[in-house]
Parts: sequence; structure tokens; C-alpha cells
Amino acid sequence: MKAMKRIFLAGLFFSALPLLANSTTVNIFNSTFVHFGGGIQNDATLFQEHGNGRIVSCKLALPTPASPTKITAHLIVDSAGDPWDRAGSVYLQAPGHENIELLKFITGFGGRSDLVLDVTNLAPMLQGECDINVFIDTWVNPGWVVDFDLVYETDDSITPATWDHGVYFKWTLNNESVSQDTPDIKINIPTTQERIMLTYYASGHATDGTGGDEFESKYNRISIDGVDMIRYKPWRNDCRDFRDRNPKSGRWGDTWSSDFSRSGWCPGDIVHPMILDVTWFLQQGEHEISYLIENIRPKDASGEGYWRTSSFLTGWGDISQWKPTHMVLSGPENNAFQLGQSVSLRQDLVDNLGYTVIKTDENIEFYCEQDNALFSVDQKNWQPSLTLPIRYGSAMVWFKAEKAGVYQVRSRDVAGVIPAPDPVEIIMNSYEPNPDEDNLALAHIKAEADCECNPETEKAKFAVDGNLATKWCCNNGGEDWLAVTLPDSALLNYFIIRHAGAGEAPQGDPGYNDDSGMNTKDFSIQVADGQGGWTDIVSMVANPQTAEGDVTYHLLETPVSTNKVRLFITDQGGDNASRIYEFEIYSRDVTAIDVGSFAGGAPETFRLFQNYPNPFNSETEFEFFIPEFGQVTAGVINANGRVIKNLVNGQLPRGRQALQWDGTDRNNQPVGSGVYFISVRYTDGSGRSLSKSIKLMLVK
Repeated sequence: MKAMKRIFLAGLFFSALPLLANSTTVNIFNSTFVHFGGGIQNDATLFQEHGNGRIVSCKLALPTPASPTKITAHLIVDSAGDPWDRAGSVYLQAPGHENIELLKFITGFGGRSDLVLDVTNLAPMLQGECDINVFIDTWVNPGWVVDFDLVYETDDSITPATWDHGVYFKWTLNNESVSQDTPDIKINIPTTQERIMLTYYASGHATDGTGGDEFESKYNRISIDGVDMIRYKPWRNDCRDFRDRNPKSGRWGDTWSSDFSRSGWCPGDIVHPMILDVTWFLQQGEHEISYLIENIRPKDASGEGYWRTSSFLTGWGDISQWKPTHMVLSGPENNAFQLGQSVSLRQDLVDNLGYTVIKTDENIEFYCEQDNALFSVDQKNWQPSLTLPIRYGSAMVWFKAEKAGVYQVRSRDVAGVIPAPDPVEIIMNSYEPNPDEDNLALAHIKAEADCECNPETEKAKFAVDGNLATKWCCNNGGEDWLAVTLPDSALLNYFIIRHAGAGEAPQGDPGYNDDSGMNTKDFSIQVADGQGGWTDIVSMVANPQTAEGDVTYHLLETPVSTNKVRLFITDQGGDNASRIYEFEIYSRDVTAIDVGSFAGGAPETFRLFQNYPNPFNSETEFEFFIPEFGQVTAGVINANGRVIKNLVNGQLPRGRQALQWDGTDRNNQPVGSGVYFISVRYTDGSGRSLSKSIKLMLVK
């Protein structure tokens, strides 16, 4: 017989019944008004209003799940007359600690938003008697109308949390409060809690609404016991995606004011939290946590910058059985590579929450069923298969192949306990022309450019001389171009550009210190249009400033007939100087090449940027970009593929993040000079995992 569900209106008693096999929805706010002034506008028997109506509170009793349960917050917020974007929050009040934000949001410009967020980590707080509040920073009447539900769904795959504690809640963190010696927040981790997650919300704003921290990217920093745990910049540049939620937004032609990128938020959407595994930072006992936003705009005649921030901790009990439940094998997003090129792959041992388990003891074999595949941990010793002990949750291996083809790279737990992950498909192609194929650029009759860094050693012609020891360089502070005139018109269909990281300049040459961090980022290849202008035939956006972007290959599906070709650079990367070691032009037989692998890079993809400084002797910083809220694990890998320090393990919001490494291992002991790798794995909302790595040099 199917179980009955009993749902009562907010403010009345809720029987603590078992949840249904499917789901139970608890309606908390139903067409509830949030406003400023005008007297009480909601049923006083169900709700209390504070702040002149900007805060509406509800006391109720929530169900007590009898089995593991997923909890989802569902908010609909619609303008009742307020045309502006407003900061908002649904939050819990509980005695003994700071308020806890369930869902942080920004309304649209006079529009309607339908917002959903997984709040399962707050399960210990979302049962029994509870105070839930909704706040919108409106200054008009009528303001907004909200509907808010909590949806409980039984899910046996979930490991329920056992403890939640609010540690920080501040709506107006400004320059004055940051510059003062604000004491650290003391927190005591109970002996019953062995695994700890930290959730942090942050969004930057400005009192004048036109400048300040609303439109500037500021570093947020969290420290535990005086040691920086993470330093990152909340930032959103996808606000254009929410135009339908901003009908009252100001508009200038094709640009809406709601389109502008902002510090951690977009009008009409959720402010996504950062959720980090901090188990190894917060062992049982007393600790101090510090939160800081750097360089908040000080108050001036037009206004000031400020931030709305909050944070809470979530705990789990006995973790003696905290072991990996599955494996994730990941590699680069672009799966096609030049034959013989080394490709980095990352193996993570992951729990049922999606986090890398950073203390493990498994032996993992890497292999490929196709012949001619090779594996290595140091890019020196290669073998057909490789078994690697993984002691700290992750490892990095290298793959290459001796023949062109499609390879299914696999891994498995030698003990057979953890299910094998999906294979990674890698396509090996011969992108490099054969020795008998002519690089038509070598026969050029003219090579000219808009500028040359040094007219003697960095000439335009050095980019078409077939020599990787010489280059063309230009740094005029704007867009750059390199034009090549061939002896005769020809059918052209293939181009190779060897950027800064591919150079082989000798010691003493201006290009000796060029590296991948100076690779050209955005550029196009053009042909003369016969009327004194140029037409794009290839467009490349966001070429990686890592080894992955040292050489780019560009194939035309339909050849063009011309004798004038131009490389047009719109973003030089690095220090804003164009550095091209070779620009090669071909008429190739490309039937054996996978055309689909030549798609240009896009700005809305997972990116890992080269660290700076590099080489370094004490501390270095690197950044990465993730296109949507997702799972991220980043760590330092030594030259033998082993993790020596985990830097972050959790869920991060969309945007460009920055992490630092101080040259120490997991025990905070200095490591020796040598080659190391930063490895970052990102899993998006669809469950697809990608990984990237950069090489760095520690010199003492």
C-alpha cells in the first residue's frame, strides 16, 4: 500500500512522517510579498515581517527523513513592481551560531527567476522545528513576490551529513571592516565529526550601483589557523544568458545593462557557493577561520564597494569507511594529438559525493587494448602498460602512440574492488607534413609586419625561414599582423603556426627565455580579398598559453586560391608582444587527418593558465577558468606522477580561480628543486571530467 504524505501550510505543525518513495515537497512561502514599507502585507498568523517588510520569517517543522535523502531548494521570485536587480537570500536562523544561507540570489531587473539548488549538505538543519527567512534588498513598495519549496527525495546513494554550523554571515563587508583587525572566527570541531566541508558564498556590490566591486574582480581569501587555504576571484561573465529574466534592464543597442560581467553574480540567477573538503585543515578541536576580500573599494563621493558573504561547515561522523567508490580517468578536452606527442592523463579515486579521496592505498593499472600504445610517469621510460600505486587519491601518467589511430586508454583497480572508469579516447594523427611536402612560405617573395621588436634580430622574414632559432616579434601595443606574399597563387588548405613555446632560440638571443606563457591567444588567418582588404579563413580564440598551445594546426575543408596570406593577431597573450617562430603554408593531401579535431579554442571552456613566476624559488600562483559550477581537484604532482600536495578539492563556482603553491609538501615541509606539475581536474554538471596540467620549475 502506498504511503500517505501529509503537508501542512507553513507555520503549522508538520507530522514527522517517513518520506514517500519518490519525493515530498514542503511549501514554505507561497505568493509571499517582500517589500519596503506600506504596512504588513502577509498573513500575520503564518509569517513575521522585519526590516520594513524586506525580511519575511516563517516558523515551521520540517520532516525527519528515515533514510538517506536528497534535498532541493526551489525558489520562484517575481517582480511585483520593483524594476531593479536586488540582492536576495533564503536563510536559516538557529540559536548558537551564525545564520546559514540556503540559497543566495540576485533578482532580475523587474523579471521572474525560477531557481533550484541542491542543499543536501544542510540536512541536519532541515528537519524538525526551523526558522526560515527570505530577504530581498528592495526599497520600493510593492516589491517582490516569492514562492519557496524544499523537495525531499529518498536516495540510497547519499551519505547523510550529521552536523552543520554557521560560522560567518555578513551582508555589508566593506573597506572599513576589512582594514580593521577583525578577529578570526573561532570554531570547535566536535569529536563526533571526522569529515568537514566548508561552504562559502560571496558577491561583490557597490553603493552607487555603477562602479566599485560590482564590476571589478577581487580576490577572496580564506585562511585556517593562519594558513591560506584558497584565494580566488568570484566572477561571472555569462550574464547575457539571463536576458529573459531582466525585462526592465537598461539597453543600449544590442547591449543590456544586465549583460555586464559581475563579481560572482548575474541579475536573475543564483550566486553559486564554493564547497571545499577541508577535512585535513579542520581536525577535531578548536580552530580559527579568517575571511578576507582584498582591496575593497573605499568610500568616496560616489559610493563604495562592499560584499555580501557567508559561510557554514558541514560534518560527517565516522569516516573509517571513507573509501573511493569509483575511479575517474580524465584527459584534455581536445582528444586529437600529433603523433608522438605526450598526452597527460589524470586518475582520481572518488567517493560517492564526487570528491577525490585524498588518502588511499590502491594500485592502478593503465593499459590500452590497441597495439603501439605506451605509458610513462616521467616521459623518459615508456612501456605498453603501467601499474602505479596511488596513495593520495590522484596520480598523473603520460600516454603516447607510435602509429596514427584511435586509442581507448583504460585503467583498472588491480585488486578489482573499485569499478573501472570509462576509457579516454585519444586520436593520434600525423599533423606534421612529410619531409617531401613543401612549406610554400619558404619561397616567399615578401614578408612584412606592422612592427618589429628589433629590426635586426626579430624581423618579419624570420617567421617564414624554417628556423625555430629565429622569430618575428612585434609589440606596438595594439593588434599585430604578419603578411606573406608567395611567388604565385596556389590552392592553400593547411597552416601551421609555431608560437613562443615552440621556439628554440639559443642562449643570448632575445627569444631564449620565451615560453608557453607567451603563446598567441586570439588570432585569425586571412587571405587578400582582391579589393585591398582581407578575409578570414581561420579564426582561433583562446589558444592555450601552455605547452598544449605551442603549435597550432589549421585545416581548411575547402582550399582557397591566393598568393597573399596574413596572420592577424588580436590578443598576443603573455606580455602583449606577438612572438611567431614559424608561419607555415601548405597545399596538402589531408585525407588521413581527422578534420573534426581542428576546431578552434573557445573562451567558454575549461582552461588552465601557466603559473607565474616560473621558474620560482619560494611561491608561485596559477589560475584556471571553469565555465560552470562544478567539481574541481587540483594538486602538485612530482616528476614521478605522484601527488605531493593537494591544493583544492571541492565544488567551485563559475569563473577564473587563482591558487598558490609555496613549494611545500602535504606536511608543509619544503620540497627540493626540480620539475613539478600542477594538475587540475574539472567535472561539469553533466558528469564529464576533463584534466589539464602545466609544468613548473622550482629553483632554490
